[in-house]
Amino acid sequence: MTERMLDRIFNANLPAISKGEVALEAILAKYPQYAGELRPRFEAALWLQQAKQAVNPRSGYIISSRKYLEAQIESLRPIGFWQRLFRRYSPQRWVFNITAPIIVFLLLALVINSAVLTARLSIPGDPLYSTKLVIEDVQLALTFNQLDRTDLLIQRSHERALEFIELVIGGDYEYLPTAAVRMETEIIASLHSLTDMSFQNQTVEQSMTAKLRETLTNEIFMLKVLNASSPPSAYPGIELAMQIAQSGLMVLR
Repeated sequence: MTERMLDRIFNANLPAISKGEVALEAILAKYPQYAGELRPRFEAALWLQQAKQAVNPRSGYIISSRKYLEAQIESLRPIGFWQRLFRRYSPQRWVFNITAPIIVFLLLALVINSAVLTARLSIPGDPLYSTKLVIEDVQLALTFNQLDRTDLLIQRSHERALEFIELVIGGDYEYLPTAAVRMETEIIASLHSLTDMSFQNQTVEQSMTAKLRETLTNEIFMLKVLNASSPPSAYPGIELAMQIAQSGLMVLR
């Protein structure tokens, strides 16, 4: 009799509980004498219904799945020649094909320009100093006019002097002897270029000689100032550079 009563109560109230029309606790409160037996039955039935709803496909699932499969099959079909042609040269792809190489080229040019600028500002001991010397050699090799070549060599001798001064100011005294030798090399190259010019145009040669003389005079003055304000450990390198500049100046006289 009790089991039949439980079944009757269960079957009569489960639909309402499932739809949320009445709470489980309200039913159990209505039949307190059967609450212990009814609770596990209702909870088990509700759990099974929730699990069934989770497994059932959502509305429109079959239709959307079929459309997805049709689209996949369509994408796997061989594309005709004209379709490939128009797809390849669509306006968006045209824009991408044109702009992408330009952007890459501009970025590459920016990187190269930055590297060249960094190299030009380097001094002995810097990682890019050897690159700076290579750039100068290439520039000199591409300069065929004797006047421009001489002017470039004078600029290079002045650049070596500026590097020497930066080394002294920075306290990099171990690089001074090598920097002084580079100064000497550039001064000698400038003197040889002036000699070659004397056979072509003496007026221009005199103008370039005056420029080199002024450059060496200024360098000697700056080196003397440095020598007076530098520690004794820098004296040998500075004195060597002054001797080299003075020797070049004596040749010009």
